[in-house]
Amino acid sequence: MRKTGYLLFFCLFVSIQTFCQQVLTASLKDTVEYGTPVQLEEVVITGQFEAQSARNSVYKVTTIDNQRIQSQAAVSMQDVLSFILNVRFSRDNATGMAGISLQGVSGQNVKVLVDGVPLVGRGGVNNEVDLNQINIDEIDRVEIVEGPMAVNYGSDALAGVINIITKKDTLGKLNVVAGLHEETIGDEYSLFSDGIHSPSLVVGYKPHDNWYTQLGARLNRFGGWQGDNEGRNKLWYPKTQYFGDALLRYEKDGFSIYYKLNYLNELLENQGNVNDNNPLKDPFAIDEEYNAIRWMHQLQSDWSIGKMKSHTVLSYTDYERTSRQFTKNLTTGEEENTVESEQDTAFYKALFFRNTITGLLSNEKIDTQIGLEATHESAGGSTLSDGDKHLTDLAVFISAEFKLGNQLKIRPGIRATYNSVFTTIPVPSLNLKYDMSTNTSWRLGYGRGFRAPSIRELYHEFIDSNHNIVGNEDLEPEYSHNINADISHNFQNTPLQLNIGGFYNYIDNRITLYTPSGPNQATTYTNLLKYKTTGGIVGLTSKWRNLEMSGGLTYTGRYQQLNESHDTDVPQFVFSPEVNATIQYFWSLPKMQFNVFYKFTGSTRQYQLVTNEETGESHPELAKIDPYQLLDITLHKNLGKYLALSGGIRNVLDVTNLESSISGGTHGGGSQVSLGYGRSYYLKLNFHLNK
Repeated sequence: MRKTGYLLFFCLFVSIQTFCQQVLTASLKDTVEYGTPVQLEEVVITGQFEAQSARNSVYKVTTIDNQRIQSQAAVSMQDVLSFILNVRFSRDNATGMAGISLQGVSGQNVKVLVDGVPLVGRGGVNNEVDLNQINIDEIDRVEIVEGPMAVNYGSDALAGVINIITKKDTLGKLNVVAGLHEETIGDEYSLFSDGIHSPSLVVGYKPHDNWYTQLGARLNRFGGWQGDNEGRNKLWYPKTQYFGDALLRYEKDGFSIYYKLNYLNELLENQGNVNDNNPLKDPFAIDEEYNAIRWMHQLQSDWSIGKMKSHTVLSYTDYERTSRQFTKNLTTGEEENTVESEQDTAFYKALFFRNTITGLLSNEKIDTQIGLEATHESAGGSTLSDGDKHLTDLAVFISAEFKLGNQLKIRPGIRATYNSVFTTIPVPSLNLKYDMSTNTSWRLGYGRGFRAPSIRELYHEFIDSNHNIVGNEDLEPEYSHNINADISHNFQNTPLQLNIGGFYNYIDNRITLYTPSGPNQATTYTNLLKYKTTGGIVGLTSKWRNLEMSGGLTYTGRYQQLNESHDTDVPQFVFSPEVNATIQYFWSLPKMQFNVFYKFTGSTRQYQLVTNEETGESHPELAKIDPYQLLDITLHKNLGKYLALSGGIRNVLDVTNLESSISGGTHGGGSQVSLGYGRSYYLKLNFHLNK
């Protein structure tokens, strides 16, 4: 079926377009058309006292709106973020998880929020949140703040914050959005198995001006990628994800409250090779399944009295991941579990509370925010040592924003935290924004970061055919210093905007994976003495009529102290570049949008200790992962007022595996890193009714 995938897609494109034109009638009115550029001032909420324009924020906030997500026809958060500067992804084929780094700092130090609530579900090897376990269809926009946000958001926010803001309202009384996404995986595609199949439906209803309710569901079926493997065993495992969400919101006279439920059920299938050597038995295979289920409940409210405003969040998340190994009879389909040691269960539960009050001591020149935050985490299962574990964080934070004239804003802040396991210290921050003119402004920020070791790093045991990792109860908290600076300039009487920035991160006691020398040694977590990143970024954007263009360059250096004796032998920083470019053209007459997304990621280089087998001595050696380029081309066409069709080519340059000399660590090393499944083709049909 692989060879006929492209022909099938061409036929599907023609069939859908013909069908859509037949069902459209003149009675379809009052809709919001896709692909039409709407020039509105960008509003941000992450790290703010209240929603405000991005240009007035003391933080540099990168925003990815829903129009950008639609133009990419994204099926995952990795699709959304892959073309953003300073963001890099890695993949663990054994768990199907995509890891992320920001400003050269790994994802365990990136705080991932959904509507301001920390996302629970750190899995895989590196204690990171899997961003691909988020329903892409319910996202309104994504806000990224680089640099430590520990004062605002506490632990895990050393490298920055990714806040995923979901849809909670509609313009009309009834809002219906339905979609169907079909995509090849490389050259593999069939109607019901190979390829990507992702139907979705969201229905929003406003029975009264004060009430709004919404229900949504999405299936995302990834058929797996064969790669160089043979038989049933695929290089990228098949994955099936079921998403569901429900929302009920009430709003009246300065008061609003809503309850939201998010559901995830993910099944990852590792299909073993066929064993048919015994003619007296049916052919069979030893398969593995990894199942993750997450229920996330949110209750959020806002109220205001005069200038004082309060925002309250209460959430409860229940995340469970089970794995099982079983023998499957390929003739009858019967399944029988193998030995008990291959059946694992782990659960993580988190109760989160946050309340902020702004405007308590405010006037025209000063605004304040006082906050209280509490988190209680529980974990257990067969993969955690010595029974269930618990961690509690209680924090108080305060910040103020001083306005000195119309040009200068100064925002100091401090956070004090109690942790039930570790001793903590207060973490301060200071941010400044100065408007030199109506066209030029600069920002400067300093932040102290803190991250306590997670339950997973302390107690987790991850032992299977691909991993041998045990926790370390002797870990110490990480602390960091960060400096960020940037200048924004709008060229007068032109559509050009220039941004220049730089950053520096210094992390003490950074937690990382470590494998002792010698045979059959388990990998564990350990504290590095020092870890530093630094870099600069230049970006240019332009909007002229129906054409939008943007591009940028970053140059990021990384340094890690391998051990005390070899510190002086390792250069301070090893640098790597990134370049990106985006072109979006809106062709108004045929109601068509053309998009090009490009990113070059330079070689990832780092020093690692190599042991001489004869002498037993270790010395630092420079290792690297090869550079690569990503290129996506998409086309979006409105079919009448309610239907839109998107098509495109993802990974045009056909990137798959990268050569690597960096030690695989938990996988025992290897000469290749899996990045993509090659060039793919997709079609997406959207139906949008707004009455």
